Amino acid sequence: MNHMKSQMMYLAAAAMLLAACTPKAGKTTKVVGQFGEDAPESVQIAMGESLDTTITVVNGRFEAEIPTDLTQMAVIDAGVSPVTFIPDGSTITVDPEAGTAVSSNKKGVQARYAAYNAWMEDFMSEYRARMAEFGDDEEAAEDYYEEVIGKYNDFQKETVKANPDNILGLMALSQLAEDDPNEMIALLDGLSEQMKAIPEVARMRATYDTKVQTAEGTPFVDFTVVQDPEHPETSTVRFSDYIGKGKYMLVDFWASWCGPCRAEMPNLINVYNTYHGDNFDMLSVAVWDKVEDTVEAAPEVGIVWNQIINAQQIPTDLYGIEGIPHIILFGPDGTILKRGIRGEKIGEAVKEALGL
Repeated sequence: MNHMKSQMMYLAAAAMLLAACTPKAGKTTKVVGQFGEDAPESVQIAMGESLDTTITVVNGRFEAEIPTDLTQMAVIDAGVSPVTFIPDGSTITVDPEAGTAVSSNKKGVQARYAAYNAWMEDFMSEYRARMAEFGDDEEAAEDYYEEVIGKYNDFQKETVKANPDNILGLMALSQLAEDDPNEMIALLDGLSEQMKAIPEVARMRATYDTKVQTAEGTPFVDFTVVQDPEHPETSTVRFSDYIGKGKYMLVDFWASWCGPCRAEMPNLINVYNTYHGDNFDMLSVAVWDKVEDTVEAAPEVGIVWNQIINAQQIPTDLYGIEGIPHIILFGPDGTILKRGIRGEKIGEAVKEALGL
């Protein structure tokens, strides 16, 4: 209890720092650094495609002024390990050997970035230690995950809201383990116009728009796949050849190289053997995979139901699928009943849909 209380106090303190008011950033950011005895002749500073410069090291010290840009991360390659920082218009003091970058502005974006990293390191250290304690007790591990994921997501959301105009907000967005696409869209809409113009942000918005359009309760979206480009006339299939034909359909989007996809196969095989019949069937859709690898792996993992191969990014783009396996249960008319189901929840969803 005391540990949880201290973690919550840390979360509150970190959120206050992330939300602190800051003075307007200068047009340039000063970067200074000092090496010990083994100093290189130069260091490299890069920032996306807008900057890539070499700075000479004199008496173990280097100094440079680079453009301030809150939408990008800068990297110093000093021959030890890369040091990242946000060029926020302050003076950034870099210790290449310790891998740190400290801002002169204690309330600036770089200071918030350092606080964010510290919180993440503490959280993940605690998470890994607790998970190791559970060993093979999957139920206890899952209970702990459900206990802490809310705190993790809350921290990321607060970070996004406090940093709508800089790269830290985008970093937190990408770390969110959030299943509600409408909430993600609201966070994306809260970003500054400059941040919205970043291609990655535009891609994220398109993905979540797609997830809303293919959420549970919406009709399925059809697509066409040419499974063998050398014989398109005999290998072209449509998703609607299988979906919306009067049966409940469980569809597994997978790839042969995907370890979690293979790990899910015993659950899928069990569901198929238990419920396959006049009212229920299954379909595997191979994405992001080489055709020959899919063909070789399918019988190895036990797929005996219908397949669509060589789908690549076609269905994942249409359904907003960012990771696989992604399993969707469709109703007899093609309505999306459940999506993103895994493990025992697959069989539970099918059983409930069939009214058993």
